[in-house]
Amino acid sequence: MSPVVMIPLFIPLCFLLYTIFNGNSDKQGDVRSRLSSIRNDVGSMPDEIYNRTFSERVVKPALDAVGKFLMRMAPAEMVGNLEKKIIMAGRPYNLSAKNWFGIQTVATIAMPVLILLLMLQAKADLGKTVLMVVSVGMMGVMIPNLILNGKIRERQKSVLKALPDVMDLLTVSVEAGLGFDSALSKVTEKMPGTLSEEFKILLQEVKIGKSRKDAMYQMTERVGVPDFRSFISAIVQADQLGVSLGRVLRIQSEQIRVNRKQMIQEKAMKAPIKMLIPMIIFIFPVIFIVLLGPTAINLMHMFAK
Repeated sequence: MSPVVMIPLFIPLCFLLYTIFNGNSDKQGDVRSRLSSIRNDVGSMPDEIYNRTFSERVVKPALDAVGKFLMRMAPAEMVGNLEKKIIMAGRPYNLSAKNWFGIQTVATIAMPVLILLLMLQAKADLGKTVLMVVSVGMMGVMIPNLILNGKIRERQKSVLKALPDVMDLLTVSVEAGLGFDSALSKVTEKMPGTLSEEFKILLQEVKIGKSRKDAMYQMTERVGVPDFRSFISAIVQADQLGVSLGRVLRIQSEQIRVNRKQMIQEKAMKAPIKMLIPMIIFIFPVIFIVLLGPTAINLMHMFAK
């Protein structure tokens, strides 16, 4: 075969070989770049991990794992009630339902087991051991619920305390010509607190497309205050019927202040009855000792003679 005939065959062969080897080198370069990026990521991960707190690195993942396992076995109603209580408490300590399930499990099972091992190591009596284990187990069941209920009551008290002033500012803003959403924005700017945070969530939900009625009723479920629920119901009805919003707000503001005054009067009337118990236990015995003590001593000496 002549060289002239081999040239057209040689050129495609060279091009094919170049493409194959060049493609392999590109793949090797991609692999090298990926490996280098992985090394950089792995090298930077420990710094990010160690910058976190111990609870974020160890405690929360462990509670998540335990809580996730328990939530699979727990009834759906129980899980729903716990999630509702956590939302009403404002998600205390940034813990989810899984975390609370994990905390309850550790407090109910792990702590009594630890106490049992310590009592056995100390060779304590069987009765004392059983009493301590049962007591710690009951405390583990009760304490997380008490903490959660306390957070709910604290949040509701802050809402009740701020509600009249918030209502006044809303009324003034609406009567000045602002729309309801603009008035809520003004409240969130001027009066920070639990109620302002709930109004921020309401405005964000309305912005993303949720209806104002649904967002308001969901806010009442998160707050759980009867006066606030009646206020939201009046606002929704006024919006649906086309009633003047400023007038409705003023009426609701006056009603809330009347309810607050009645609640304070009720607490004031209950105060003497609540004070009676510590007086009987702590104050009356001391008064009896001071008044009748010398007389009792004189009678004892007289009968002794």
